[in-house]
Amino acid sequence: MSLAEIFRNEGKAEDRSALANTTVELITKFSIPIPEDWKNKLHQQEISTLGSLIKQVDEFQTTEEINQYLK
Repeated sequence: MSLAEIFRNEGKAEDRSALANTTVELITKFSIPIPEDWKNKLHQQEISTLGSLIKQVDEFQTTEEINQYLK
């Protein structure tokens, strides 16, 4: 693996982590406080999944709607 690939992968991991933290904050603000295990699951999601969650965060009515994304 080249140095550029290493930096690219590290950047993606940092981006995903920051996006996961933002998702947790938004879900808590607009919907419900979320359990710790959900926070861990959010940090494992793809960036596209986190983006979808953020776009719909103000529309969630139940925890089940959010949990569907965490499988």
